[in-house]
Amino acid sequence: MSSPSWLPRLVSEGSRVGVSRRWLGPALVLAGYTVLALVYGAQLSVYRASRGEPSGFGDTFLVGAIEWYGWAVLTPLILAVARRVRATGHPWPVQLVLHIPPGLLFAAAHMALHASLRQLLISPPGGWPAAWTYFTYMLSKTTDFDLLMYLSMVGLDAALRYSRQVREEAVRASQLEAQLAQAQLQLLRSQLRPHFLFNTLHAISALMHSDVDAADRMVGQLSELLRASLERDGRQEVPLSEELELLAPYLDIERTRFSDRLQVEVDVAPEVRDALVPPLLLQPLVENAIRHGIAPRRGPGRVWVRAALSGERLAVEVRDDGVGPPSSGVEALREGIGLGSTRARLERLYGNAHALTLEANAPRGFAVSLSLPYRRVRS
Repeated sequence: MSSPSWLPRLVSEGSRVGVSRRWLGPALVLAGYTVLALVYGAQLSVYRASRGEPSGFGDTFLVGAIEWYGWAVLTPLILAVARRVRATGHPWPVQLVLHIPPGLLFAAAHMALHASLRQLLISPPGGWPAAWTYFTYMLSKTTDFDLLMYLSMVGLDAALRYSRQVREEAVRASQLEAQLAQAQLQLLRSQLRPHFLFNTLHAISALMHSDVDAADRMVGQLSELLRASLERDGRQEVPLSEELELLAPYLDIERTRFSDRLQVEVDVAPEVRDALVPPLLLQPLVENAIRHGIAPRRGPGRVWVRAALSGERLAVEVRDDGVGPPSSGVEALREGIGLGSTRARLERLYGNAHALTLEANAPRGFAVSLSLPYRRVRS
C-alpha cells in the first residue's frame, strides 16, 4: 500500500524543525558573545577617546571579538565538563570545589587563545616572544576574572537546566492531574453504569424481604463507596491503606450480590500498608477480576488481592480462578477502561521503573501483577 502524498512533506518539515532547534542554542550563544564584543568595543572606544588616543570602532570591536569569541570557542568544552561534574551526583558545595581545577585550566586556555589571536589578527610589535610575555602578564592579572567567567557559565547552564526541569515537571504534574481526574470519572462511570446499579438495587430489594439489616448495610456500603470516590483529593500517590479502605465497601457490595459464589482474600503485609501507590489502583483491577472472571463462571469463585515487599520494590497482585483468558491466549485480550487507564498512569508516574504483567492463572483464571518502586509515607 502506497503512503499518502503528504507524508514525505510532513517528514521533511519535521526534520527541518528538528535541525533548526538543534542550531538554536549555539546561535543564541554566538549572538550573546557578539553583543558582549560590541559592548566591549564601544566601551574601549570611549575610553581611548577620553585619553586622546585613536578610537576607531573597527579596531576596538576586533579587540572585543578576540576577548569574547575566545570564550565562545571554549563554551562547548566548559558545558561538557559541567555535565561530567553534575553526573557525579555530589552536593553543590562539593561540585563547586570540583570545578576549581578545570576553571583554572580554562582561564589559562582562554588567555593563551586570546594572546594567540591578538598576535595573528592585530600583529603588535615584538612577535611571538612578546605574545608570550603578554600571556604571562595577563594571566597574573585576569585569572580571577576568567575563573569567575567559567563559574558564571557553569551557573547559567545549571539555572537553565533547572528552569527546564521545573517546566517539564509542571507539565508532567498537570498531565497526571488530568489523568487522575479522568480515572475518577471512569471509576464513577463504572460504578454508576446501569447494570451495576440495577444489580445492586435488585439485591437490596430481594434482601428487604428476607434480611432487612443486610439490605440496610448494602445501601450504606453503596453510599460509602460513592462518597469515598468523590472525596478523593488530587494527590498523585496515596498510602496503600487508603486504597484498601476504598476497596472494602466495593467488596462488601459484590459479596452481597454474589452471596456464596464469591470469596475474596486480601493479604497485605503490614510493612507495605504505608507504601505509596497511585490512587484508584486496586478497585478497577478487582472489578475486572469479578466481572470478567467470576461472573461468567458457573459455581463459586475466588479473588486474591496480595501486596508484599519484594527486595526494594512493592509487589501487588490481583488473581482470580474464573474463566480465564480466551483460548487464543493473553495476547488476544483487549484492555478496557480500567486496565488501560491504570497502565497509562503508571507510565506517567514511574516510566520504566514499573512493570505490569498479565498472565493466565493455573489451573484456571487470570492474574494481574504490578511491580512498583517502594516509597513510604513521610512521617
